[in-house]
Amino acid sequence: MHPLMMDIAPLVRQGYCCSQLLVLLVLEQNGAENPALVRAMHGLCHGIGRSNGPCGLLTGGACALAVMAGKGAAHETPHPMLTPLLNDYADWFYERVATYGGNNCEAVAAGLGAASKEAGGMPDPIACGALLAECWDKIRELVQDYELDMNNVQ
Repeated sequence: MHPLMMDIAPLVRQGYCCSQLLVLLVLEQNGAENPALVRAMHGLCHGIGRSNGPCGLLTGGACALAVMAGKGAAHETPHPMLTPLLNDYADWFYERVATYGGNNCEAVAAGLGAASKEAGGMPDPIACGALLAECWDKIRELVQDYELDMNNVQ
C-alpha cells in the first residue's frame, strides 16, 4: 500500500472526493486551508456530478497543478509553461487509464474495480486510492520537472 493512503484515509472518511483530495494535499503541503477552493473542487466530484464527465483525478490533478502555477490575482502571472505542464499531466493520465475504455469517472472506477454497488455505482474512493497516489506522485514529479514551488501556495 502506498504510504499516502494512510494520510488520505481520514479525509475519505470525512466525505471528500478525489478532486478535493488532490487539492487538499497541495494545501496540506503548505500548512494552508482554503475551504472555498475545496468546496469549488466538489463540483468536479464523480465526473462533474455523474454527468459522464472526466474523472476527478484528471480534473483535480490539473487544478492542483494550477493552484501552484496558474494566475490567481491581478498582480500575478501564470507560469510560462502552464499549458505544457497541464498537457503533460493529462497525457500521462490518458495513457494510464487507456485500458479502462475512457477517462470519465465511471470508466476509470470500473477499470479499477472501484464502482461500489452499495453506493449506487458511485466510485469507492478507497478503491480509487492507488490511482490517486499515482496521480499525486506524478504531480510531485511535474512540480520538480517544471521547477514549481509546491511550498508557496496561499
